[in-house]
Amino acid sequence: MPRSLARGDYSLVIAIESSSRPNSWYRVLADRQTGLLSCDCPPYIFNRNHDAEGKRTCQHTDFASLLATGTRTQNGTVHNSTTSPLLTATQQQWPGLRGTWRIERADTRIRNNPYQVVLLRLDMGNGGSATGVVAFASSHRHTEQEMIAGVAGWAGYAIAAEVARLGGFPLVGQIPEHFRIDRRPTTGRRQQPTTTVPSIGLADILRVGDIIQPGRDPNTVAEQTLRMFLGEETYALLERQGFLDISSVRYANEQRVYRLRRDPAKRSDRRIRVFEHNRYTRDLCVVRAMQCPEADMFLTNFLGLLSDEDAALAVVNPHFNIFSPYSDGQERETIPAVWQPRVQTITA
Repeated sequence: MPRSLARGDYSLVIAIESSSRPNSWYRVLADRQTGLLSCDCPPYIFNRNHDAEGKRTCQHTDFASLLATGTRTQNGTVHNSTTSPLLTATQQQWPGLRGTWRIERADTRIRNNPYQVVLLRLDMGNGGSATGVVAFASSHRHTEQEMIAGVAGWAGYAIAAEVARLGGFPLVGQIPEHFRIDRRPTTGRRQQPTTTVPSIGLADILRVGDIIQPGRDPNTVAEQTLRMFLGEETYALLERQGFLDISSVRYANEQRVYRLRRDPAKRSDRRIRVFEHNRYTRDLCVVRAMQCPEADMFLTNFLGLLSDEDAALAVVNPHFNIFSPYSDGQERETIPAVWQPRVQTITA
């Protein structure tokens, strides 16, 4: 990609399907510091012309600029709704994302090619909002069922990444290089590329609801999804210290921090340790109510506390789910739980 997401400097604005190759995607990114757009399509990459600010464009960045100004259709109609199979699928894929959802669909054109654009918006209970946008080429005549993976994958992933960024995790939610890997057999004497290509992509890992790809172990899929979403640096931190700290939004005056812990064996749920003013005060029991992989529950709790902590903790009953410190283990706390204020949303 022309711009790297590796250090959390860029956000995914929109994923646009190629008009000539189905399920082949171009990603338009925005520099979080300057707002400049970039794309990983060949016309952008090989375009050496730019203005005094170093800005260059392509048809995809031009369209993304229209989105930013609120112009989403050209001779099309915008349909707003709070219900849709595409929205339901995304909520099933990302159950930790909590707040008020809305979906917007519109027919438009990118250059001269017809497209159907799907925009998802999440207004978080913790404050702030996040959007994910996907543009499907009409030439491929996708059914709504065929669009589910693209929406739940690209739009859901972008929203989850923005939720993590606002919650103080800028390196989480890095977009993988490949949405789908085409495994074509080599012919003749042509050698394999020397560059390393990921053996799995976003579509290989993510699932919708409880639908798992045939032959894939649910626990393996969940672990790969968690690792891919957290990114290597944050995932390594979780592996090393056994927890991630999430600063409270609702209880900022108490400087509350939720220490979201993980079982080293990755089998059982661990209770969430609560710190206030860096003092360990109690444990909260938020565990699986149904059969699902442990990594899924960790990711659900992680995103839930970041997007709407009150909703995430609604299952906590003072008579049953609140325990005294060290209620499920005697691991002593040697790392301070430092509360951090929420990242401010930049508005244009």
